[in-house]
Amino acid sequence: MSNLRRPLSYLLIAVTVVAAVLVFAFQVQRRAAVTAARQTESAVAELTAMLDQETGMRGFLLNNGGEDFLAPYLSGQGAYAQARIEVGRDAAGDRTSMRLATAEEAAARAWQDLAADRIAARRRGSPDSQTTAAQAGLGKQLMDQFRSLNAQLRTRLDQRRDATLRLISTVSTIAVVGLATLFGLVGFLRLQRQTRRRLSRGETELAYRVRQREFSDLIQAVDSEEEAHQLVEHHLQRSLPGATATVLTRNNSDNRLQAATDLRADSALNQALAGCDPRACLAIRLGRAHQDGNEHEELISCKVCSHLPGSASCQPLLVAGKVIGSVLIQQPLRLNETDHRTVVDIIAQAAPVLANLKTLAIAENRAATDALTGLPNRRAMHDTLKRMAAHAGRSAQPLAAIAFDLDHFKTINDRHGHETGDAALSAVGECLRENLRGSDFAARIGGEEFLVLAPDTDLTGARLLAEKLREALTHEVIPHLLEPITASFGIAVIPDHAANFEMLLRRADRASYLAKERGRNRVETATDDDPTPAPAGVHQLRPVIRQPTR
Repeated sequence: MSNLRRPLSYLLIAVTVVAAVLVFAFQVQRRAAVTAARQTESAVAELTAMLDQETGMRGFLLNNGGEDFLAPYLSGQGAYAQARIEVGRDAAGDRTSMRLATAEEAAARAWQDLAADRIAARRRGSPDSQTTAAQAGLGKQLMDQFRSLNAQLRTRLDQRRDATLRLISTVSTIAVVGLATLFGLVGFLRLQRQTRRRLSRGETELAYRVRQREFSDLIQAVDSEEEAHQLVEHHLQRSLPGATATVLTRNNSDNRLQAATDLRADSALNQALAGCDPRACLAIRLGRAHQDGNEHEELISCKVCSHLPGSASCQPLLVAGKVIGSVLIQQPLRLNETDHRTVVDIIAQAAPVLANLKTLAIAENRAATDALTGLPNRRAMHDTLKRMAAHAGRSAQPLAAIAFDLDHFKTINDRHGHETGDAALSAVGECLRENLRGSDFAARIGGEEFLVLAPDTDLTGARLLAEKLREALTHEVIPHLLEPITASFGIAVIPDHAANFEMLLRRADRASYLAKERGRNRVETATDDDPTPAPAGVHQLRPVIRQPTR
């Protein structure tokens, strides 16, 4: 309805203006017609007055000077004088009319002078017939001349009237046509502008749909949360030129808000997110979009974005009523309606995918993690061992495998219960996390069996590490367990004892059994008399060994 209101108002204005011009032209024409009629009436009144004078003079002369017959003559003189003034005024401004009016007045005065002489002569007595005939002929000649000039004057006045009416008609026609043309041109230009806008909006909408379709296809094909977060960030920044997008997610413990995409070193978000609780973000707390900026005062300030420069808009990642994170948009000005719709559409498409990827990552992590110790399980160990062994072969760097079993673990379960046994296993996991490097890998591969992989570590470094772990385990305190935890350790190293991951795992495991046979709570190294044969065609690597510092 609002789209029709503006064109209708423009049409109403155009009709009103054209109607006003037509009314004005009609009024001007009417005044011109009235003026022309009055001018014609003045000329006719002048002629009538002269005819009355002629009638009165003839009646006086034919009736032997009867004064009563002079009444038309006398009234005609007064009427002529009044009409003469009006004719002179009407003729002003037009040279031809003034010339005719002057000649007409001269003829009228000459006739009036002659008429006055004849009346005076009759009053004195009867003039001779020759004089009377001569005066009558001259009077007729003057009256005919006056009539002719009066007729010409009336014709001239009619011509002036017609010219005035034609001029008014032409001007009004030109005005109406001009206004119609103007309004038509304005309407055409406006229509053309609206058409261009519609085409531009159509092109913009088409480009928007193409980008959204592209994003929808790509977001469905991502392999990880990290890739999805980067895709959302890139698509938002492409759709909102000049804006900076940051994906915020909850950590695994669900007690801290963190940036899932890279932040610049000088970004104010680094400080805002330091130890930030997820509920500090109003978009996450309220479950709806939140905008903040210096020009807009909020009742509650967002601890994440209230101190950021420019304007900040935060949109929650909402899936099935649960907020899994948010997307923060920073730009100089507040989001307009179109930009807000773009952000909402992008996040609506991305949120379910991000939720699924997060659920999948949690499920994969749980599937690859031992719930009791928090260490990777045998499945994750197998994949990691295969990868690290391949890397060691390519880089010609040693890889040490340390396999160990807890000593007398069955006795612990039997004497103190499975709760104490579980506590012992959990303590082993904590001990490994505290004593290993960031590049090392530790996993629980069985009931009380564990494996440690130490890259870039030779046999000497592996023995030092194994002794360090053995000693650390004896100092672990387990409730209700008086005796210390001990374990039997076996060491194998690529390329000293194995050429691939399968042989490495078997020989380290064999060495741990050797430690048990030789008294437990000790470290043994794989020996050359291991009955496990080496795979055919395997070339033993002998790289330069680096001595790691432990």
